[in-house]
Amino acid sequence: MTEHLGTPPERTALPSDAMAAEPALTHRIWRTPTHALILGPAADTGPYGYLTHLQLSYTPLACGPDLPTPGDEDGLAGWIATHIGW
Repeated sequence: MTEHLGTPPERTALPSDAMAAEPALTHRIWRTPTHALILGPAADTGPYGYLTHLQLSYTPLACGPDLPTPGDEDGLAGWIATHIGW
């Protein structure tokens, strides 16, 4: 994504245990003027339940609040959940 967009992710965050199983993969967030691109782990909802998949979400920024300020990890986790689950 960084190579394609020409810029590093705006934010990187470790997901909580509720957002994905091990290994601890990061969520990376890029924003364009109109959309958020989030690349991060998604828990397996299949019969095995222990696999972790990477998910790329492309979401209109109008579907949720602005990106929380740096250091607000709880707010960032909520922002990610809002934008990947709309």
